[in-house]
Amino acid sequence: MNENELIIATENLRMDPHYHAAEIVRRRLGAQAMATSSNEDDKAAVQLLIGTWETIAALTRGVKGRDRVFERMPVCHMYQALAPAIEVFRATLPEYAAGFEKLNTEYHAWMKKKKKSAEYVTSACSGMLSARFG
Repeated sequence: MNENELIIATENLRMDPHYHAAEIVRRRLGAQAMATSSNEDDKAAVQLLIGTWETIAALTRGVKGRDRVFERMPVCHMYQALAPAIEVFRATLPEYAAGFEKLNTEYHAWMKKKKKSAEYVTSACSGMLSARFG
């Protein structure tokens, strides 16, 4: 997969109506509340969000030249938002979302390597660089 194909694939994953519905719930309840909820629909929704980002991480692994991809993906924003739920699930599955965590680490390394300003990093991790969060 090349960089353009990856951009299209990640956009398609993030445009899924189920993903958007889950993201709306996350914004309302928060990821940790969803992961610890007695409502199985809330748990499934946060797992869908994390699973989507785990898929994005897997797709990203083999792609060289990820500058354009990283400029368009709210990696650290979504990792920060979903990290509380990831920690809940890691209590029973220690490697849960390890690919997503690695993608987040690579994203931060990319920002440092590209000498992105503190303002850029803050905006990226706050989700301000993406017109459509999630």
